[in-house]
Amino acid sequence: MVIVSPGVYTREIDYSLYAPQLATSVFGIITTASKGPINQLTLVTDVGTLIGTFGYPSANHLGLFAAQQYLNFGRQLWVVRVGTYYVFADDQLVNSDATDPAGVGVALTIGIPEDIGPGSWANYVRVVIATGSQTGTYRLSVQEQDRYGNWQAREVYDRLRVGAAYTANVNYISTRINGVSGYIMVTPDTTYSTLTTGTYTFSGGLDGDPVDDSDVIGVAGSPPVIPSTGLQLFANPETVDVNLLAVPGRRDNTIIQALIALCEARSDCMCLIDAPYGMSVQQIVDWHNGNGGGLLDPTAALNSSYAALYYPWLKVYDSYNDTEVWIPPCGHVAGVMAYTDFVADPWWAPAGLNRGLLRNVLDIEHSATQGERDYMYGSDNCVNPICEYQGQGYSIWGQKTLQKATTALDRINVRRLLLYMRKVVATAVRYLVSEPNDEDTWSWFVNLVEPVCRVIKSQRGLYDFRVICDATTNTPELRDRNEMRGRVLIQPTKTAEMISVDFVLIPTGASFEESVA
Repeated sequence: MVIVSPGVYTREIDYSLYAPQLATSVFGIITTASKGPINQLTLVTDVGTLIGTFGYPSANHLGLFAAQQYLNFGRQLWVVRVGTYYVFADDQLVNSDATDPAGVGVALTIGIPEDIGPGSWANYVRVVIATGSQTGTYRLSVQEQDRYGNWQAREVYDRLRVGAAYTANVNYISTRINGVSGYIMVTPDTTYSTLTTGTYTFSGGLDGDPVDDSDVIGVAGSPPVIPSTGLQLFANPETVDVNLLAVPGRRDNTIIQALIALCEARSDCMCLIDAPYGMSVQQIVDWHNGNGGGLLDPTAALNSSYAALYYPWLKVYDSYNDTEVWIPPCGHVAGVMAYTDFVADPWWAPAGLNRGLLRNVLDIEHSATQGERDYMYGSDNCVNPICEYQGQGYSIWGQKTLQKATTALDRINVRRLLLYMRKVVATAVRYLVSEPNDEDTWSWFVNLVEPVCRVIKSQRGLYDFRVICDATTNTPELRDRNEMRGRVLIQPTKTAEMISVDFVLIPTGASFEESVA
């Protein structure tokens, strides 16, 4: 600001920049479904929206069970529906007798909106056209068949108008229905002024399952000309914020490797791997070590701190189909992590009887014994068991990542601590980009990062820390390359997973102080 004449000049200088609070348990899943948009990121925040958008869960659509269980505790879910082929239910044609005595004209076409998505859901939908409550109008009712075979009215549109004379009328049939209905869209022909009343039932809708690996993994496109599909919709951390990823129920090695690779590339989320259904303890250990031998099994040991594996599958009650069904555990696990974040913090272990209890579980495939848990958890094995405890329920009884190396990052609470710290710090210090690379900016960096570490330490996530950003981390060579480098040294708090209690017998009359010494 250059001042060249007398006067009073004011300006604002804002030094109040601070690190933001960020969501820590945003869950993303790839799934099939009976309805809903295909290869699009869809935000879901409650079970009602999930079912309304993607239809009922089923044995063919296990991802919806996982989503439902997560939403019992979590509130931010990104769903990507995939499929191999997509067939809309057959359009229903409504003829007009009055203006076309031969019956070959089509006054109205009723179809399924593309944004609602094709699928078998439409095979249980019909449209009933009747005379309206006002002379010269029509009443259109959209009905859906429930699981007992009864038709239930979902939408009713009365006093609808058709014909060229009414295209600007607020009750014109396409004006009232298109973009409003959650089931249908209509395409009227303005040359017809009457409709044939009757019932028109959809058929031929397919879900596009089962899907192959390429549909799930997807392709990295170049939007908007070539859109991304499948898992690649989660690839860019700048366009979608997510902390947990899963492809519920899929055991294919290519999918698992792609999932892990994506999380490692993003560096701000981890994936939850489901054990295959029906495996014994020894089989799941062999499987995750690359010794399963199956056509779809991993060919090498799963080894990454950005992934975790849980065993076994869980039995739940499916209220939509009035049956019991076996489902993979990833949805429950994501829910436990969301619950942990709510009652504690992401650097607390999402396991044990305080935070790891699973809700809505009727049974588990196998409750591992102490010896089996030792086998799954020791000798470089990294399988997190889910166990039953008499009088307590079903609980997650481990919190290992799939990292084989024995470092702090072989535990989920430390991995999630690092994910949180990296994202919060990166979000805060991005405002320092393009600032002068000098002592003032280095001090600004320290002042932004230290409060984050202090809060985490006060909430038992760190034993201690130190933040360094000065001439020792920013050498002349780095500054000449327009780089600024800070260093955050942390001692993460470890979890008490194994508690040993020594009972010491001492002679009568002996001093406790001497015995303790």
